[in-house]
Amino acid sequence: MIHMLDILEDYCHWRGYNYCRLDGQTTHEDRQRQINEYNTPSSEKFIFMLSTRAGGLGINLATADVIIIYDSD
Repeated sequence: MIHMLDILEDYCHWRGYNYCRLDGQTTHEDRQRQINEYNTPSSEKFIFMLSTRAGGLGINLATADVIIIYDSD
């Protein structure tokens, strides 16, 4: 799953999209900062990527209007 996020991250860099990314390696402080940045009304974040290893506790993406779930299984 992390490798798929790496590919999506490269694509976002290439297209110039602002994004947030959470995976099992993301620190708690960085995790909360990214969630807050994504949820702000004036956010320029285009996409929020997270892996199943990011842990679902406390992740509130209430401002997301589209969610795509990718399961490699």
